[in-house]
Amino acid sequence: MIFPVVLRARILENYVAREFLKLMGLSLVTFVSLFIIVDFFEKIDRLVRAHLGAGALLEYLILKLPFAIGQVLPAAVLLGVMLTFGLMSRSHETMAIRTSGLNILSLVRPTIIYSGVVALLLLALNLYLIPWSQGRLDVFWQTQVDKKPPRNLHNLEHFWYKGDQAIYNIVMFRKDIQTLEGVKIYLFDRQFHLVQIIAAARAQWQEDHWQFSEGYVQFFDPATGAVTGEKFQQRDLVLTEHPKDFADLEKKVAEMDVDELYRYTARLERDGYKSTPYRVDLYSRFSLALTPLILVILGLGLALRHEQIHLTSMVAVGLGLMFVYWLFFGFCASFGQAGSLPALLAVIAPHLAVGAVAARLLHRVVR
Repeated sequence: MIFPVVLRARILENYVAREFLKLMGLSLVTFVSLFIIVDFFEKIDRLVRAHLGAGALLEYLILKLPFAIGQVLPAAVLLGVMLTFGLMSRSHETMAIRTSGLNILSLVRPTIIYSGVVALLLLALNLYLIPWSQGRLDVFWQTQVDKKPPRNLHNLEHFWYKGDQAIYNIVMFRKDIQTLEGVKIYLFDRQFHLVQIIAAARAQWQEDHWQFSEGYVQFFDPATGAVTGEKFQQRDLVLTEHPKDFADLEKKVAEMDVDELYRYTARLERDGYKSTPYRVDLYSRFSLALTPLILVILGLGLALRHEQIHLTSMVAVGLGLMFVYWLFFGFCASFGQAGSLPALLAVIAPHLAVGAVAARLLHRVVR
């Protein structure tokens, strides 16, 4: 008698999986479409004034797609699982499963597995695809809509840069030829005593070092206070900072993938700057991938807690709890960025709290 029970469970699991994927897919398409439509009509006046062709508009929509999917994917998972079991309950399928001797919770495995796959997809979106698309979208808006030159043709002018035991004062950084114009560098020792000042008309990057031209260098002895100096026509120096460090100054955090954000955070910490907001952002990209798993448990707890449920009310409650979840996450992340909470705790605490509520609801399910 065991074989027929196992066979029935397997057939029912396949049925649940098929319904869940169908309803989650429909929810995802609906949410993404609404997101794209609202965003498009918010910006349609500027897009029309830019006289963009059909190809450019299509490119804009495609570049907007990864961000839209990342925003609505957890909601699609929640709605998919609530509709799957809610519709089964309304048609008395869950009652038939229970009366047949099967534990209704034995059928939730497909939804958990697929929500885990969705979590991995969301992780890839957060770490790589969304930052890439946001960077391309910013370039698109700058060049196609605002009609400005590409970012890589914009030279950085008149800025200070704090590096590794060095402070740079630069008149212009020319990206195309990787050259610093009108550069002055203050070099310090580990005790932050000034040891050198290098001033040069230009410094050009040569594969693994900087080549300074037409300059002057001053040496300071912290022990005696003696100051010496000399002029030079050309001098090669190996510094920690490379051209990429200066080029990344104008790159927004949202456009950095996980590797770039990690390096940026590490450099800030190395140079003595506060990196807490960026570390919270880095941790958030990983922790938000847990959202589909927690929401699928929450949806199961709401859909299966009673034999007879009101589908519309259940969906409203589920989406309301999800909204509170996101608000709570943003609230904790803000405290983390302000330094009031440890960065890791700030991005994990909302998942632990909502996960506990979801687990409690699922534990009370009528089997």
